[in-house]
Amino acid sequence: MGRVAQDTPPGWIALLLATASVGIANSVVFSLLSDLQDEYGFADTGLGLIAGAGMLIGFVSQLVLAPLADRGHSKTLLLAGLVAAITGSVVFAASSSLPMLVLARAIVGVSNGLFLPAARAIAANTSPDRMGERLGTLGGVELAGFVTGPVIGGVLVGPLGVRWPFLVCGMFAFVALVALAPRSLPTPPVSERRHGVSLDLLRLREMQVAVLMAMALFFPVGMYDAILDRYMTDRGASNVLIGISFLLYGIPFALLATYGGRLADRHGAFRVATIAVVAVVPLTAVYGVLTVPIVIALLFAVEGAVQALGVPATQSLVASAAPHGRSSAAQGLAGAMNMLGATLSAFAAPAVYGRWGAEGAFGGAALLVGLAGLAAASLRRSAAAVATP
Repeated sequence: MGRVAQDTPPGWIALLLATASVGIANSVVFSLLSDLQDEYGFADTGLGLIAGAGMLIGFVSQLVLAPLADRGHSKTLLLAGLVAAITGSVVFAASSSLPMLVLARAIVGVSNGLFLPAARAIAANTSPDRMGERLGTLGGVELAGFVTGPVIGGVLVGPLGVRWPFLVCGMFAFVALVALAPRSLPTPPVSERRHGVSLDLLRLREMQVAVLMAMALFFPVGMYDAILDRYMTDRGASNVLIGISFLLYGIPFALLATYGGRLADRHGAFRVATIAVVAVVPLTAVYGVLTVPIVIALLFAVEGAVQALGVPATQSLVASAAPHGRSSAAQGLAGAMNMLGATLSAFAAPAVYGRWGAEGAFGGAALLVGLAGLAAASLRRSAAAVATP
């Protein structure tokens, strides 16, 4: 017991609680999209607008705000992220039109841009020899929160309506804010120079490889966010089963992410990430031909286990590629590029799904995963060839 306490960085438990609450606030809407559409009567394109708004604002905020953590403001960004999660949840509950729902999603999306890069930078710098493990634990908790949100939405929407799920998730973020505010947290290395947005990091070949691998595993997320509720509803799934499906994805991820990080520390982050990308391609494509909701839900568990191996490895690649004092900027850059890919996917998925069905939507996402992975591998090989005399 004493060894566990000794290995736990200051404020680590409070940071994990806060990470979970941000995930909950960001994801509860995804099991409620069809209910919101039925309640307020907006067109299918509104599904993409709501899902994509949070990702688009997350893209911008991670590029612009994440570098502030590298100037010694990491805890301030964490607390501001929790405030955004609370505010966006309240606005969601008060909304009664599509523009208000899009605004609420954008506010909640800012919480990701403020919170996650700083949290990952803190995790990556707590134990350099256990970087993947720490990032895996943080990622597992983040995903556990992310899949808990839809479960809360699916369970509460029936008896309480579409407003209360958002308020309950906002309450979780408020509790996390109270728990984290008085805690001392490790501070990542501070940059000696003042940098603006983190796009300049893309000049580094190692960063290009890391970002492409991260994007490869994240491409399907935007599509899931925009059409998964509609896709499963069309196949006869109930709100409860849709929520459970998110949970079936999240439980293996939460349980295995720390182990996945250890594998990256032990066997190399790029190798582990590559294995995950190769596995995700057929897993994503096969959703397009499935019609039985329970089979779809069980496949989520398989994909969750694979992603638990790959995501910590990609975050470890990003951390290793970051120059000294730019840990948060690097994580923000990777997160922003993930958001960019997911935003494009979220905006396009409803139209693709409406015209070409599930086969076209999921097959297209699988193709993007494979192309990004191949591009990363090609860049890495070319860099190795240049480095070899």
